[in-house]
Amino acid sequence: MKSYFIIGCFITLFFNCKEGTKQNLMDAAYMDALNQNREIRAENRVKYLELTGLFKLDSTSNTFGKAVSNEFVLPIENLAETIGSIDLSEEALTFNAAKNIKITNAQDEEIETLPLEIDANGNSVQLFHKQLKWQVITRSGALYLRVWDLKNPGIQAFKGFKNYDINSDYIFEANFNYFETARLESVESKLGIPDVTDFIGQLRFMYEGEPYSLDIGSEGFVMVGDLTSGETTYGGGRYMYIDLPETDGTVTLDFNYLFNPPCAYSEFTTCLFPPRQNQLAFSVKAGELLEEAL
Repeated sequence: MKSYFIIGCFITLFFNCKEGTKQNLMDAAYMDALNQNREIRAENRVKYLELTGLFKLDSTSNTFGKAVSNEFVLPIENLAETIGSIDLSEEALTFNAAKNIKITNAQDEEIETLPLEIDANGNSVQLFHKQLKWQVITRSGALYLRVWDLKNPGIQAFKGFKNYDINSDYIFEANFNYFETARLESVESKLGIPDVTDFIGQLRFMYEGEPYSLDIGSEGFVMVGDLTSGETTYGGGRYMYIDLPETDGTVTLDFNYLFNPPCAYSEFTTCLFPPRQNQLAFSVKAGELLEEAL
């Protein structure tokens, strides 16, 4: 009986020490790092809050501006009736400025007509007029005109999201293994059509005695769905990044760093949703909530 008591005390001490170790991780330095990460995320949101249009190029001449007669209407008071057009043919993609409308490139050179070459990332150069900038992007093999308004009222109106209380139960020591070669996979997107992304490895961890895994994208990018998705958190899942080792090894998986994708606060985004294998069968009550901050 005495030996069972000693073993029981040892087990209790082991788990208490393990929990204490987790709690010790959440010291002032941990809080500073987490808060700094959230500040960076808030700064990065601005480029998505500036978005004011996303239009599929499915006609030969795609005019855009304030007038309702345009193919793409931008209801911004101080804009020209028509800014220009994106002309699409089998041979070329060309921007043509409207008459007497000043358009510039990133070098502040004035542009009247410009062939729009699509780079390896599927994007054209950016062009500018007043507070607007735009470029052509590629999603799922189709071309879209993406437009930013640097004075979009939504930038100041959006105050961010609330977060779950920081919780050490959602910090894990996980094993990361690189795939022999990156795996391209079709995943669902905000556009309602699948898009292709790459996964470079897999993360394995234990939660409440059960094994789980997540496929990891380039630069440690992780898409996560869980039982809070569509309830207290964004229905399309959440994102985070992990620090990748140079070779297979142990990494820290901290769900307190989970943040909402841009499509949670901007309708003009093209977010990818977590694939089936990244849908966790438990509630991750950590990271950003769907509820906006006051």
